[in-house]
Amino acid sequence: MEPHLQTDVDTTRTSEEIRQEFLQFFEDKGHEIVPSASLVPEGDSTLLFTNAGMNQFKDVFLGTGQRPYSRAVDTQKCLRVSGKHNDLEEVGHDTYHHTFFEMLGNWSFGDYFKAEAIQWAWTLLVDRWGLDPDRLYATVHEGDDELGLEADEEAYDLWLSQTPLPEERVLYEPSKENFWMMGDTGPCGPCSEIHVDLRPEELRAETPGRQLVNEDHPQVMELWNLVFIQYNAQSDGSLEPLADQHVDTGMGFERMVAVLQGKESTYDTDLFAPLLQAVADLSPRAEVHGYDDLLIDDEEEYERVRIALRVVADHIRAIAFAISDGVMPSNEGRGYVIRRILRRAVRYGYQTLELEEPFLHRLVDPLVEKMGGQFDGLAEQQEFIEEAIRSEEESFLKTLGVGIDIFERIASHVERLAKKAESKTDLKDSFEDQLEIYIRDSKAWDVLHKSYVDIEESDVEDPDMEILKKFVDAARDHVFPGEIAFLLHDTYGFPIDLTQLMARERNLEVDMEGYEDLMERQQQRARAASDFAVDQSNVHAWQTVTEDEEASVFVGYDHEAVEDAEIRAVRVVETDDAQQYEVELSHTPFYAEAGGQIGDTGMLRIGDETIRVLDTQYEGERIAHTVDTLPEHLEGPVEAIVDTDRRRKIRAHHTATHLMHAVLRDTLGDHVQQKGSLVAPDRLRFDFSHFDAVDEDTLRDMERRINSVIQRNIPKQEERDVPIDDALDRGAIALFNEQYGDRVRVITFDPDFSMELCGGTHVGATGEIGLFRFLSEGSVASGVRRVEAVAGEAALEHIESELETLTRARRQFRSLHTSLPEAIAELQEERERLEDEVEQLRRGQLADRLDTFIEENATTVNGVTVVTGRLDRASMDDLQELGQQFRDKLGEGAVGVLGSLGEDGEKAYVVATVADDLISEHDLQAGSLVGELGSRLGGGGGGRPTLASAGGRDTEKLDEVLNAVPSLVEDIL
Repeated sequence: MEPHLQTDVDTTRTSEEIRQEFLQFFEDKGHEIVPSASLVPEGDSTLLFTNAGMNQFKDVFLGTGQRPYSRAVDTQKCLRVSGKHNDLEEVGHDTYHHTFFEMLGNWSFGDYFKAEAIQWAWTLLVDRWGLDPDRLYATVHEGDDELGLEADEEAYDLWLSQTPLPEERVLYEPSKENFWMMGDTGPCGPCSEIHVDLRPEELRAETPGRQLVNEDHPQVMELWNLVFIQYNAQSDGSLEPLADQHVDTGMGFERMVAVLQGKESTYDTDLFAPLLQAVADLSPRAEVHGYDDLLIDDEEEYERVRIALRVVADHIRAIAFAISDGVMPSNEGRGYVIRRILRRAVRYGYQTLELEEPFLHRLVDPLVEKMGGQFDGLAEQQEFIEEAIRSEEESFLKTLGVGIDIFERIASHVERLAKKAESKTDLKDSFEDQLEIYIRDSKAWDVLHKSYVDIEESDVEDPDMEILKKFVDAARDHVFPGEIAFLLHDTYGFPIDLTQLMARERNLEVDMEGYEDLMERQQQRARAASDFAVDQSNVHAWQTVTEDEEASVFVGYDHEAVEDAEIRAVRVVETDDAQQYEVELSHTPFYAEAGGQIGDTGMLRIGDETIRVLDTQYEGERIAHTVDTLPEHLEGPVEAIVDTDRRRKIRAHHTATHLMHAVLRDTLGDHVQQKGSLVAPDRLRFDFSHFDAVDEDTLRDMERRINSVIQRNIPKQEERDVPIDDALDRGAIALFNEQYGDRVRVITFDPDFSMELCGGTHVGATGEIGLFRFLSEGSVASGVRRVEAVAGEAALEHIESELETLTRARRQFRSLHTSLPEAIAELQEERERLEDEVEQLRRGQLADRLDTFIEENATTVNGVTVVTGRLDRASMDDLQELGQQFRDKLGEGAVGVLGSLGEDGEKAYVVATVADDLISEHDLQAGSLVGELGSRLGGGGGGRPTLASAGGRDTEKLDEVLNAVPSLVEDIL
């Protein structure tokens, strides 16, 4: 059913045109078009991903930052994988929720307010885009007694006076829907939402749209939220009016495109059509021609395929944009979220679309073609994004195979135990089935150990036995445990419906209640991790000392000390260890941490007082100097002095980072991009995009090239106010996660060698660095390598330490005629040879004792020779190998049993051997014998009739068990 719109709507608009019309409309209203912030919130540990347009302006609302403009408009990349209607496992099953989406927004920072926001929203939606005004509804805040707020009559009256909306289509709604808060404390305010009713006329006549607003009806939906930030929430729940009132609006781009293109679903728009078709083209299924062209008669299968297409098309957007913003798939934090999204897409492709080879990376190209014009990072990093996704896909497809193997292994135990349960009448106190897994199937035991984490973390006396008991109890009822189904899903990306399908094929049932409980707990953890709550209970508000609306000024490029600064503001910061303070100066030579370079330290002198500066950080637009005490008098001139020796070492490492970056790109390829860095006085660390390890020879060659550039003493060229487009046109490198203004600072060391946009401090010429040395190279995540290095004095100290170590080593080889490397290699070979000889000698000594046991410990029982012996510090592998030798030595008519205390002394092992003639004539089997021995040791075991092994934790009973062997044999005979 297509949505119903006024005929004035031009449904031929492309998504690119709709986005541009929005931006242009507000630019014409005096708004600055600002670029989207990264999906990784800069300096915000409260948020996993940018999930709303306001995130990049959070500091302005908190009063800690400023912007050079008071009006802004943008489209913001957002990622949400938790929250109401947005758990990852639900995306794709409906036709309107997404992981990645764009949020269109216009902003006022203390400029215009409700009247303009409402009027312009109406003008754009109705006058420019042609929406039917009779289908639109507005909601406003109804007031809140707990917050001490009356109804937002101002917004209500504005909707009636500035638009043709009648009273019945302007609705008062509660705080849950129409009051926005950044967190428990901080800026907040009422909001006004615009909803559209897209139902056909007959349905509208039956039920008025006002009854369906905010009722989650798929055709009566919110289009735009206008937030009026006018209060500051206090920790006691009260609200204080803000000095400046702000506007923050958010319009879901995908939803708006669907409305304007006359589509029922966002997946039917031109934003997704190319991706859906590309996925369909990749599928080897002959009946899959396109999202709306499936030659499938079965309705359930038809929808199953469409869901898979939606999942893949949605997820490739989230994956590619996240990687372009530096989030690589990994096992923790943001990387884990992206890995889950990627694996979910692969699972749907693998299971439903029969895409059994890597395919996601092939969808980056149509994505770049569709969205690369608006988001440059996609096109610039396309090759790297494709390679990162392909690598992760290959790894996961192997993991998916591992998941199948795990299922088969565990399911076979479930089947075995279920069959045994059917044939037994008394299962009470039987540990035989549990120990079958514990002793003989270490891989299955490892899976159980990882699955039943609740038991592992509990305070039960014997968690191992409790795990086994719980597993066996479920298996005997033909149930595949929910804990293992969850492990398969969470760790190996195994879809639960595939687990259920494979279980049904074995006539087993999956414990879905246990599985869903674990899924809910995981989702709660994910929601908690991504909730946007600002806890400022340990940070007091800034207290103004000098009234000045200008932002802090950094003068540290030209000065390492100033004498005439003023204290502008101070605040208290509580830490776990102590109480610290932050000081903002009118101007400062202290560099605030940014771009990987750590903040400066030094001192402040105010009158006769000297105060240590422990760190320097940005707090929004403020440059905050962390100090351990405040001066007695805050007024008066401040002398701010940077620790110049420390700054000098930092400069050397920062410039060395630029030189290294240039050499890395020249040696490994232009795909190398910085993915993170640390510039400190004693070292540098640099993460970069590259998939292969950099071998030692290449590393040393690059090191020589960097030192050669240092020796050239190339002077620094610094330009501080360059239009960003000019800088990029000249070939300057911009870092992936940095936000740049219209004018930038460019640092160049030879235009043909190194040119970067950079705000850090640098040496005057490369010769000041002195020396460069790599320390290490390794992997950080899939497709991201890390090098650590030292420069200047730190490099010299490192080399002196290496030389001292080498000198000490040489002293040990003074009498040798060979070189030191050759001598060391010979020693290593000799050590390995001696270790082999020692091992052979140890095993020989153990084998020699077998003859002693036969000579000294042999007993005859009903004509059967029984020999036992104890070999301590022998492993189970040793015992099994010796057991076979023992059997060969004993020959016909003999039983042999060897025992050992494991090397850690925590378990006792036994191995039993039985001659062939005793098996055939007396049905005397090693497995039966060893099962009883293991039981007496507090464990169990089994094996072949000829040779079997067991183990248990009652180590003190080992001698007693060995002594009992003859009587046990007699009982069996």
